[in-house]
Formats: sequence, structure tokens, C-alpha cells
Amino acid sequence: MRMVIKMSDRLYVGIDLGTYQSTIASSAGANHTIETIVGRPKDPVARNFLGRDVLFGSDALKNKLACNLYRPMAAGVAQDDEANLAAAKAFVSHLLETVDPEEYDEVFGVICSPSHVSFTDKSNLVATLRGQVNAIMVVTEPFATAYGIDEIASSIVVDIGAGTTDIARIYGTFPNDEDQVTIQEAGDWLDIKLMELIKKKYTGAQITKDMVRRWKEESSYVSGDVRDVMVELSVEGKKQVVDIGDLLQEACEMIIPLVGNAIKKIIAGADPEYQPILRNNIILSGGGSLIDGVSGRIADEISDIGDVNVWCVEDAIGSVAAGALKLAGEMPDDMYTAIN
Repeated sequence: MRMVIKMSDRLYVGIDLGTYQSTIASSAGANHTIETIVGRPKDPVARNFLGRDVLFGSDALKNKLACNLYRPMAAGVAQDDEANLAAAKAFVSHLLETVDPEEYDEVFGVICSPSHVSFTDKSNLVATLRGQVNAIMVVTEPFATAYGIDEIASSIVVDIGAGTTDIARIYGTFPNDEDQVTIQEAGDWLDIKLMELIKKKYTGAQITKDMVRRWKEESSYVSGDVRDVMVELSVEGKKQVVDIGDLLQEACEMIIPLVGNAIKKIIAGADPEYQPILRNNIILSGGGSLIDGVSGRIADEISDIGDVNVWCVEDAIGSVAAGALKLAGEMPDDMYTAIN
């Protein structure tokens, strides 16, 4: 006798596992974004002080001096060593707990990963989710974004994340490897470039990657007049307030030609009859799409190939998880991989 599962007994989740932050959206209406970081107390003193064995997201960062920190999704995929795999599993469990899966008989999840995920990485994802969900489907971030905003007919989606920038041609079906390109220049790369520029201009400046990332998120921009961006930093322990506006623009400008070239490559590889349609529907998503002026600047960069239209998704951070959730509810069960 075939058992029929009532829809209310199944929870669908869409998960965007990111290098820097991860988002989960559920069919019950929950939506959470958490920084992809895991902290474990350094010693018994730290364990007693913190009162728990593992910390996540902003909680881990706030207590970073008392913890060993793990960013288990380097370049968007679980790293292979034991400590990072354990951190990844703990993190995904925590992410899933935020949507109360235990209230349902089954959990079906669509997980988004960067394009060109190797078999090892995919099996790591499956291992991480074993016991957490009943079945998963792994799709790329650009495809989930396009699906969520009903732009799967003919579009190019450029997901500028923290670890990678993923670019895909989308035309009504799941993209294959030839339809996609991944470049390593993304948010983390930009942070390093900005850090180098600041240290060069302000000798002896003591800055961390988290400080640089925060300044970028608050004030990044390309093109136009140089803006004043005043920040506080320490030079050999002494407080200084300096202007990094010119350096912020310079760092953000560095990524434009690299993304532009990757977009041109994706367009050039398409069916020539479709190229004009694709050129006129280039969609930017991910944290990098929040750089002020980025769509106009990329349009200028690639204007030598013909008419182009470049625009940004409304929800840069949540669009991947939202698209994954929509896909989860609309795909037949045989598209999923059972992982019980």
C-alpha cells in the first residue's frame, strides 16, 4: 500500500550556504540570515565563561577572542578537513533548527552552492545534511535567483558573493557546466585589495578583515566623484580618523573588468540568435550587487559588445534562498536525492 504524505506534514526549505553568510527560507514562512561562522571555546575557562560548547554567527564573532573560529564554507563549499566538516555540520544543524523542522514528518531542501561544485563537495554537502533532512536537491545560486524572480526564460545572472562570483546563462532549464563560469574575484578578494590599499596609504595601520568588510558594506561605490568616507583606525595603538573614500572606490573599480570579461565570455558562448536577448537581461545579485552604481558601471564596461541592460535584484541577500524555496515546492519528488 502506497503511503500518501499530506503536504502539511512536509516542510520545504531553501538554503543558500554562503562563504560569509547563509540564509534559510521555509514553506512555513520563516526566514533567517546568519553569518557562516562557528566558534568553539578555546579551553575549559572559555567554556565556563561562555556557558556552551559551540557558538554561531554574530555570537561567535562577539566572543572571538575566547573561541577558535571556523568559516566552514570557504569558497562556498564545506572544506575537507575534520574540524571544518564538523563545524559545517554544526552550522547547518543550527540553521535548520531556526525553522523548527521537528514539527514535520519530512523535510525536503533545495541547497544552493557555487557553480562547478566537485563531487567531493557535493558528497560533503550530503554528509552534512544526513539526519537533518530527508531529501535534497543541489542547484547553483544564479539558477535559484532566476527561478525566484521568474527570469528563467532568457537571462544572465551574476551572483557576486563573498568567496566566488558565479555567472550563468539561464534559458528555461537547469544550466549545464558550459552555461556557467565561476571566478574567484568576489567580496573577500575585494576586502583584501582594500586592506592592502589602506595599509599602503596609512603605514602602521592596525586593521582586520572584519573591519574592512564593515566599511565596504556601509560605503562601497564605483564611478562618479570621490566621496568622503571617514573611518576610525589604530596606528600603533593610537586612534586616528582617516578618509578612505578614494581607496574604497579604487578597490571596487578593480573587480569591474574581471566581472565584465566573465560576462562577455558567457554571452560569446551562447547561441548567436539568443545573444541579443541575453545581453539585454543581465541580472546582478549577491552582496556585490549592493555596491552603489555597480549596474551602470558594468554596463559601461561591456558596452563594446552591443546594447546591454544590466540591473540588480531587489533582495540581494535573500533572493537565492527565496528562489530555492520556490523551486523546492514546485519540483517533483523524483528530482530529489534521498539521504536517509
